[in-house]
Order: sequence, then C-alpha cells, then structure tokens
Amino acid sequence: MRILKTVVWDWNGTLLDDVEACIQTVNAMLHQRNLPLIESVGQYQSVFTFPVIDYYRSVGFDLKRERFEDLSEEYMAGYHARAAACGLFADAEPGINKLREQGVPSLILSASRQDHLRRQTEQCECTAWFDDLIGISDIYAKEKLSAAQTWLRHHPQKDREMIMIGDSLHDWEVAEALGWECILIDRGHQSRERLAVSGKPVVSNILEAISLILD
Repeated sequence: MRILKTVVWDWNGTLLDDVEACIQTVNAMLHQRNLPLIESVGQYQSVFTFPVIDYYRSVGFDLKRERFEDLSEEYMAGYHARAAACGLFADAEPGINKLREQGVPSLILSASRQDHLRRQTEQCECTAWFDDLIGISDIYAKEKLSAAQTWLRHHPQKDREMIMIGDSLHDWEVAEALGWECILIDRGHQSRERLAVSGKPVVSNILEAISLILD
C-alpha cells in the first residue's frame, strides 16, 4: 500500500531567502546601541536560536534595561522593510512542483505571526502552492509547536506520513514532539554543524530534500 505523505515547510530561511535581511536588521539595532555587529552569515548561523529572546541576549541586547517586547517591535519594523525585497530560493517552485506532480501536498508551519506569514506568501505569489499556512498569534517567535498542535486538532493526519523540512533545530524539535520525520537544510538560519546534532539528514538545498522524500 502506498504511504500518503505531507510535507510541512518552515518558511524563513527554508523557502524565503531572508538571512541577509535578518542580519541587516539586527545589525542596525546593534549599531544604534554601540554593540558589536554580526560580521558574517557564519557568525549569524552560529548564534541564531529559538526562542528568539535567547538570540537577542546572545548578540548583546541588555534585557534588564530594555523590554524584549519593545525590541521585538523594533526588529519587526526593520525586518519587514527589508524583507519586502526578499524572494524565494530559486529551487522552491520547481521543488514544490515535483511534490505536487507526485500528489504530495505541502503546508507551511512558521514562527511568524499568521498575518505576516500570509502577507509574505502573497508578496512571493506562492500562497496557492500550499494546502494551509500555519503561523503563530504574536511576533515573539518563542516556538511553533503549539500552533502545529492546534492545527492538528482541527486537521487530524492519522493516515499520513508528515515530513518537516526546515533550517533550524527548532524544526527538528517540533518534528520530534509530533512524531514527524525531519530533513534540515543548511543554507538558512543555522549552520550545518549545529543542525547535525539532530541526527537527521542535513542537505544543502530544497531539491536534495525532495529527492529524499520521493526516493
């Protein structure tokens, strides 16, 4: 009997090529506070983490002097101004088309606020590629497991093999908690070395991930 599969995509850094926009945004905030800047993508990938409050601490923000909520508002304003110019990775559309040709549906599960996620997919003209978009209710990017659990209560997937594709250890943590398979891509927000800790396949691009799913 053929196993029915569904692919659950992370958005930022997996489908949306926004790492540079994220670095520019946080560096603008660090510069305003005379704090050391992030010098490279490699450095960024070595410090970015979930929950995002821990990332803010690691790059030097003083959360005893500034509220995390205020920093988040400032970050999102700067990020969205820059992210409007971001596009999808070039292999996103051909990759998802390969899945669709094989009857494999795709969802997005993101730590972005739901309306922000939809706005970005509409800007990238890809909303229709996905059976659903699952975001969170605020801008604080603490985690996305609860959003996935809520979605699953309303959309049970008992007869499907769920496969998470993401670029962070949090994607793996979510997949583990839900009993999903997981494939990680190393060109997003965390490095291959960090992702390898998961013990899951780590690939360099979307097409490599899809070849593992369709084999």
